[in-house]
Amino acid sequence: MSAASRIRRLHPPDAVSLVALRREALANNPLAFEASPDDDRGLELDLVRASLADEREQAVFGYFEGESLAGMVGVARASGAKRRHKAYVWGMYVAPRSRRRGVGRGLLEAAIAYARAWPGVERLHLSVTSAAAEARRMYEAAGFRAWGEEERALQWEGLFVDEAHLVLELDRPEGAARRSRGRPRHEPVRKRRRPGA
Repeated sequence: MSAASRIRRLHPPDAVSLVALRREALANNPLAFEASPDDDRGLELDLVRASLADEREQAVFGYFEGESLAGMVGVARASGAKRRHKAYVWGMYVAPRSRRRGVGRGLLEAAIAYARAWPGVERLHLSVTSAAAEARRMYEAAGFRAWGEEERALQWEGLFVDEAHLVLELDRPEGAARRSRGRPRHEPVRKRRRPGA
């Protein structure tokens, strides 16, 4: 059975399993996530149930080994009229027992497909820390490109990690080559200064 066949969207009855997996993720990889166990709203069961019930603006996908949730990823559309063309991937985690089987890629593909289905969404963003180099390679293989990096973005127990910001242009076919020349579409045209101005 392929990894993709074990991936499905999560619903409110999955909240207990999702909170348990999120807790495992924060414990096993503290520098891969911005949240910590003490301040993560993703560990509050009632909030997670309510979030999973929202079928319009967000989704969480899970990978199952039998009845056990072993992987997760979230995708959410940006709020606010001026940001509706963007969506965000968050919370990617695959339990160690399920890695190296294409699970992460399958979860990411589910999130990308869901974001593509939102009318008007053109860009899919995510952040990844230097503690998750393997995840970054997976994102870049899927077509995400880095547009910025923050040094020493997160600190946990005296250790610091950088955080890279990546984007996938959804209005281009999957696997399309990156633009390599010319000004990016989002950069405004700058007027040339006249001599002596």
